[in-house]
Amino acid sequence: MFQIAICDDEQMICSQIEKIILTYFKTTNEKVEVQVFYSGEKLCEFIEKEHSFDLIFLDIELERINGIEVGMKIRKEMDNQTIQIIYISGKDCYDRELFEVRPMHFLPKPLDEGKIIKDVLLAMKLNEKSGGIFTYKKGQETYKIPIKNILYFESIGRQVKIVTTDGEELFYGKLRDVLTEVSTYRFMHIHKSYIVSYAHVITFRYESVIMSNLMQLPISQPRRKAIRELQVIYEKFE
Repeated sequence: MFQIAICDDEQMICSQIEKIILTYFKTTNEKVEVQVFYSGEKLCEFIEKEHSFDLIFLDIELERINGIEVGMKIRKEMDNQTIQIIYISGKDCYDRELFEVRPMHFLPKPLDEGKIIKDVLLAMKLNEKSGGIFTYKKGQETYKIPIKNILYFESIGRQVKIVTTDGEELFYGKLRDVLTEVSTYRFMHIHKSYIVSYAHVITFRYESVIMSNLMQLPISQPRRKAIRELQVIYEKFE
């Protein structure tokens, strides 16, 4: 699931961007979630509570704490260097501090629908290349694992086992929630109990896959056609 935040004190602008994004992605296989904030304080509070986003559309002219200050807080105080930030503004002038935030892009108002979608797709591409992070909780603690290190997820009762290049981890959760989080990173739901990383599949067979740790995992009969179609799609982009 690609997570997007929109932060602007003009509700009409937030609604416009949200509608453009959700309308576009209704016609694709990509899953996105959009959350709206009307102040920089609310956005920062949300991120500080162990939440994160892949992309933020951030208005520069926010009241109280402006968009540049929000960006600096994310980059410096929170030390988050992975969130992509797109600044939006009704002014043409650029503050020198803006570039310290390393924004992905700058969009002038009035907003252009095509440019918004183009930027979201670019952010998705950059996110995929950087590998991304999978987060999960055990009790009150949040853990993070680089997506590129994950071979597969296995459902075991009320728990999910993560098998990585470094070992295994268990946490309480549901496989369908895991799939929502990792679907944009070429993970395949091959069986009701397994989600595997395409990058770590070394052999595809009709009834199973062989993973990079040499584990053989089953492909359930109802999923075989869909898995084969995904395999063909992914191979085209290699």
